[in-house]
Amino acid sequence: MTDLFEAEVTTTTSLDLRRLQRQQRRANRRKWLLVFVSVGLVLVAIAGSIAKNYWDTTFVSNTTVAQDYTTAGQGTVQVIINPGDTGAMIATTLYNQGVTASREAFLEAAAKNPDSAGIKPGYYLLQREMKADYALAALLDPTNKELRTITIPEGHTVDYYYQKIVDVTGKDLATVKAAAKDTAALGLPPEANGNLEGWLFPSTYEFNPGVTPAQALSTMIAETIKQLDAQHVAAADREKILTVASLVEREAKLPVDRPLIAGVIYNRLAKNMKLELDSTVKFVAPSPGPFTTNADRATDSPYNTYMYTGLPPGPIAGPGAASIAAAVTPAQNDYLFFVTVNLDTGETAYAATLPEHLKNVQKMNAWIAAQPKATG
Repeated sequence: MTDLFEAEVTTTTSLDLRRLQRQQRRANRRKWLLVFVSVGLVLVAIAGSIAKNYWDTTFVSNTTVAQDYTTAGQGTVQVIINPGDTGAMIATTLYNQGVTASREAFLEAAAKNPDSAGIKPGYYLLQREMKADYALAALLDPTNKELRTITIPEGHTVDYYYQKIVDVTGKDLATVKAAAKDTAALGLPPEANGNLEGWLFPSTYEFNPGVTPAQALSTMIAETIKQLDAQHVAAADREKILTVASLVEREAKLPVDRPLIAGVIYNRLAKNMKLELDSTVKFVAPSPGPFTTNADRATDSPYNTYMYTGLPPGPIAGPGAASIAAAVTPAQNDYLFFVTVNLDTGETAYAATLPEHLKNVQKMNAWIAAQPKATG
């Protein structure tokens, strides 16, 4: 009985062991299957991510990030480029003003064009909804800058300047004159003694819209100082040089005459002779024609160089660069007199003595006598 019982136990245990082994094998297969499936899912996910990134980079980015218009635009808009603006700042300005469809479009256009670094500060007239390339080209074209331009010829007094500033600023004359009174705020040097005459340089000026009278005046004064510095004029000599230069500007008819007339002025000053210049008399007693009358020359004023010896108290007009150069470097000669002997050509004769000068005056009178008489 015992043997049979023991045999039965042994058989049952073997069967259970085999069953357990089969279960373990099936569990191992399921485990590895799960591992393979998981690895596969991971690989699929990675592949999908790579594919998506490729699609976004190749297609989506190129079509949606740099949105751009395709036309030259429409309407007009004022765009202000400030000094120191970076490319990114300009791109933002254009986008905010409705000029470009996106900041990125302008930045891409600028990156492709090496001239983009040459955009100048200022006020520009552009159009809305412009292709970025066109907007960039417009900013690089100086004709698109919105400027207020005035030209002031040499030899004019401050009243002429004031009227030109009225024209460029849109302010009335009283406002311009009020700004001219605050000479310290304008940067007028102390050697000018508060007098703007002669310190407003004659030139062509370009101003941004909204320029004020004070800004215009300050610019002209700064240009005069620049011209004096270019001639190495010391601060203490500026007023004298501008005064002599203004006399030269009003008296000289031809470029060749500027240093010669400056030489005559310095020669007469050295001999303590009165300058006797009609231009200084006309500064205080304006009259028509090129000459002064006895009544004009009787005007009692320190600017009347027929009455008073030495230079007038200050400049009588705005001298240009050539007259300033003549005042700094006059011709070296012994001339004490000059007279224009032909008013049409501007021919001027010079003399070292009074008898020689009187002969030149006779030439002038002969020219005048030969001119057709005006009929009423």
